[in-house]
Amino acid sequence: MKKLLPVFAFAFVVAAVSVAPASAAYPTKPVEMTITFKPGGAADISGRTVAKAAEKVFGQPIVAVNRPGAGGTIGFAYVKTAPNDGYKIGWLSASILTGTTMGKLPYDYRAWDYVSRLVFEGTAIVVRADSPYKSLPELVKAAKSKTLKIGSAGSGSFTRLTASALSQKAGFKFRHVPLGKRRVPSLLGGEVDAISVHPPEVLALHKAGKVRMLAVSFPKRHPAYPKVPLFSEHGWDVGFYQFRGLHVPKGTPKEAVQALHKAFSAAAKDPKVLATAEKRGFLVSYMGPDKFPAFVAQQNALIKKVVVSLGLDKKKKKMKK
Repeated sequence: MKKLLPVFAFAFVVAAVSVAPASAAYPTKPVEMTITFKPGGAADISGRTVAKAAEKVFGQPIVAVNRPGAGGTIGFAYVKTAPNDGYKIGWLSASILTGTTMGKLPYDYRAWDYVSRLVFEGTAIVVRADSPYKSLPELVKAAKSKTLKIGSAGSGSFTRLTASALSQKAGFKFRHVPLGKRRVPSLLGGEVDAISVHPPEVLALHKAGKVRMLAVSFPKRHPAYPKVPLFSEHGWDVGFYQFRGLHVPKGTPKEAVQALHKAFSAAAKDPKVLATAEKRGFLVSYMGPDKFPAFVAQQNALIKKVVVSLGLDKKKKKMKK
């Protein structure tokens, strides 16, 4: 036994040395970031911009890969089932909450770990430039006496839920028209009276005077459209916002989460990121892993309340965390 002790001691030291650098060295290779929406859209632009900025601190490439489809749920499912080693991450949006509360995924929002919030993106009620409605109160007043058609990205989309939450707050009803990619052309063509849409999609038209953003669901006024009032300024704050940030497979090591937090918190201060945000009409608002999970839970509760009130919650046969 005395002869074996040095052997055991040597083996222990070798094991300790071989394990310690592996966690301390993260990252040692490129990280793949899934973007759950198509190339060129608002989510893609913000995600790629912050990822490129984060690389400067991260020390490895952060490779953005688009996995669109089914309102983001294809990408969300991919991240959930990926190895939880820190090398597969996701650029999430609030659609992760609409997808889970509506039963498009057989588990709830707790199926992932949440790293950081980077971006807020408003949701605006938009009309044509020749619309008789010059303000949101005017549109609400009209909607109380006749049925207006308001379009959105789809029946279970975040933009539809925002419009529905607004109608509940302001006390009016409307006919919802799911338009998908046709939402802006349909508005311009007179198919609907208004649309609920993210400002980056109509910002150029708004500045050109072809559409009018009546109000936006946002924490504060944005410098890209400073004259557009907030829902809250009319007393109709819906309480939830389109947000984007990082999520990872459940059980991802804390070392990886902290390294990602460090890199993306630096990206939130990067001049190029801030310039893109101002130009594109989104808001950079960083929140780290100490607070972001609680924020997601709070937003989920608000969104779920609207989903249930609309009867859009599909009962899941088996809920998984």
